[in-house]
Amino acid sequence: MRLQFFGTKGYVEESSRSHSGHSAFVVELDGFRLLCDFGQNRKGMLRRIRPDAVFVSHAHPDHAWGLEEGTSAPVYASGVTHELLAKQPLAERVVVAPDRPVEVGPFRLTVFPVVHSVRCPCVAARLEADGFTLVYSGDIVAFADPEAALKGADLYVGDGSTLTGSLVRRHPSGVLIGHTTVRAQLGWLASHGVPRAVFSHFGKGPIEMGDDALKEELEKLAAKHPMGPSVSAAHDGMEMEFGG
Repeated sequence: MRLQFFGTKGYVEESSRSHSGHSAFVVELDGFRLLCDFGQNRKGMLRRIRPDAVFVSHAHPDHAWGLEEGTSAPVYASGVTHELLAKQPLAERVVVAPDRPVEVGPFRLTVFPVVHSVRCPCVAARLEADGFTLVYSGDIVAFADPEAALKGADLYVGDGSTLTGSLVRRHPSGVLIGHTTVRAQLGWLASHGVPRAVFSHFGKGPIEMGDDALKEELEKLAAKHPMGPSVSAAHDGMEMEFGG
């Protein structure tokens, strides 16, 4: 299984050589390319990326608005996300729902609700293939059912908006919204035995600290969980391979 990152920052003004594109990465297996999210400033890159299918976690600009250019590849997203993206020229829309796994090329895709936004509800993706399981959280405050989402996962691709300073707030409805910390996510992974984490979708603080300091801080946070995951920071253009 091969990962290729085309964008690794959130909806923030801050940018760097390593983090200039909104969230977008490809998971490739047996020549099949699944694009996971496609943020606004990646628009125009689909011809280069050549996805066979697209998964969209939610309808926020930095995760979905690159699709304004349109695509003939099937787009997998929740019913609410498809409604919010109704004006985008998508030739084939596939609605995914919790507890209803679907086959996407060589992958078995299952989605799990996560706490993040009221207006743009978000789902995480669990991708299983060849005995390897990847969980992609996109933006997240918390999993609705962390045990179901993370059990047996080999790799977690998570929300790097903030390392230790919480960006969680309470919506007028009483629901929590925003982004939890990398520190909190590493705690989840340690408690569920997930051995590897890659963080993307970086916010203002992580981008401004620079690549070396970001790497060092991630490693320090991971070291607080001796039995927890090894950790990496994704950057635009990075490629990684996993599995046997």
